[in-house]
Amino acid sequence: MRRLVLSCFTLVASCAFAEEQAASLVLHNARIHTVNDEQPWAQALAIDEDGRILAVGSDAEVEEYADDRTEFVDLKGRLVLPGFQDTHAHVLDASSEAQADCPLQADESLEQWLDAIGDCSDSASGTWLLGSGFALHTLLQSGQSPRALLDQIAQDRPVAIMEETSHAYWLNSEALRLAGFEQAQDDPEGGVILRDAQGRPSGIVLDNAGDLVMDKALPPSKALQETYYQAVLAGQEELARNGITSVADARVFWRRGHLQAWQRAAAADQLLARTSLGLWAYPQLEDDDQLAALADLYDAGREDSLLRVNQIKLYVDGIVHNTTARLREPYQSSLPGVDPRGLYYFTPVRLQRYARELTAVGFDLHIHTIGDQAVRDALDAIEQAEKGRHRLTHVELVTQEDVPRFRQLGVIADFQPSPYFTPSFLKDNQPLIGPRAYRMLPMRELYDSGAPVTLSSDWDVNPLSPLGILQNALSLGPRSLPSLEAAVRAYTLDAAYTLRQEQDTGSLEVGKQADLVLLDRDIFKLPVNQIGQAKVLWTLLGGEETYRAPSF
Repeated sequence: MRRLVLSCFTLVASCAFAEEQAASLVLHNARIHTVNDEQPWAQALAIDEDGRILAVGSDAEVEEYADDRTEFVDLKGRLVLPGFQDTHAHVLDASSEAQADCPLQADESLEQWLDAIGDCSDSASGTWLLGSGFALHTLLQSGQSPRALLDQIAQDRPVAIMEETSHAYWLNSEALRLAGFEQAQDDPEGGVILRDAQGRPSGIVLDNAGDLVMDKALPPSKALQETYYQAVLAGQEELARNGITSVADARVFWRRGHLQAWQRAAAADQLLARTSLGLWAYPQLEDDDQLAALADLYDAGREDSLLRVNQIKLYVDGIVHNTTARLREPYQSSLPGVDPRGLYYFTPVRLQRYARELTAVGFDLHIHTIGDQAVRDALDAIEQAEKGRHRLTHVELVTQEDVPRFRQLGVIADFQPSPYFTPSFLKDNQPLIGPRAYRMLPMRELYDSGAPVTLSSDWDVNPLSPLGILQNALSLGPRSLPSLEAAVRAYTLDAAYTLRQEQDTGSLEVGKQADLVLLDRDIFKLPVNQIGQAKVLWTLLGGEETYRAPSF
């Protein structure tokens, strides 16, 4: 074992680690971007037997921490980054086969969807036929009755197809009946039942109305519990393959059995990422009962636990695309039956109560806000809540008056700069919201204001790859983040702050967990439009391998 260190080196080790110990693993001949302002780049790092970083520096400096039992890995000049931390992904839902009876492609035609649904109906064996992937406006613009189209395929079996964004469902008559919508006079809380000229449900329901359908289609059962558990396990492999070492599952349906699936995987030591769960706040439940139930589920986790139940996922509104995002000024054009300013999942009064009571328990808030009124309502709620690591996710429209409030309140702006945010996407929204379409996704404006900013995927609405998200975050013209360094920090150290683990992860520094990712090329030397082509070669979580590419 190496000799006792007699002095402390600022860039290599801290006094707390200046004691007789040796590295179990040394990674050398690398190009390490540490996301540590005091030492942004290094050539090597040493990892101790507990999976923590023992030293960071040059090859020669770090070699001093080795003995004859230390394993050396020559990284041949490749780039090492801290492990990515995805603060908004739907890990279980994205990996689940519960709704996988009939996958559709959004860019295909209505005729192709109907053919595919017909084939699925012939082969599916479940009571419900479930699918996903259609594009709402393609269906509506056909001028045909959505329910009648599905009734021609299946009359006796309920059919429910989720739209590509998950904010709308296409239903046949039997599904409408079983969901209780056929005779309903009013819209459900947080949802809309679109109707035809005769006032009958058309076969399209929006937002929480779709979630209510899924509650009917997927009642808890032993078979579904196993499906959810397998989905958690499959999700772990995808996270590791993409270099993700920490994640927040952004919508855990605790009444459907999602929480038990996560807890089962954690108890069996099968998680490959540090995980924070966001428990779904159901808009339709009675507040006293739900608040008490959520409080009972809070679990900050042990220090060595990979699973924490410490976030609440609240939706304020829907999305601009189907005119359900809540706006301060009305839409120029809304879907028939939708309030001209969008909808509320939780009204401001209810939102404020949930914020006050759940943050007092210890929860951090993860709030879906897309419209500018929804953003304001969420900021107002957080302003009277207990301080925490609260964040607004999506944040597509923000008024000028509310931009500085993010910094003032310490509220994190969580963005998913997906391929959707192209000039054509903004133009497509212009008929709905006019010039406001060109102010969507004010990522750079909030960043420049000093607000905390994170990047995340919203998988599986978007692809999971952080490298693709990094590319997109730098490809949005005036909305882009200022540099790749800033984008990487938003996906690592700033994300770690959001997840309450910045003292332990998020950068490659002495004493922190050895959560890191090795890439096949140096993205700092690539043109922006090639960053997404880089591949993950190796992922370590606490010094333990969770993924290795076949080519490495």
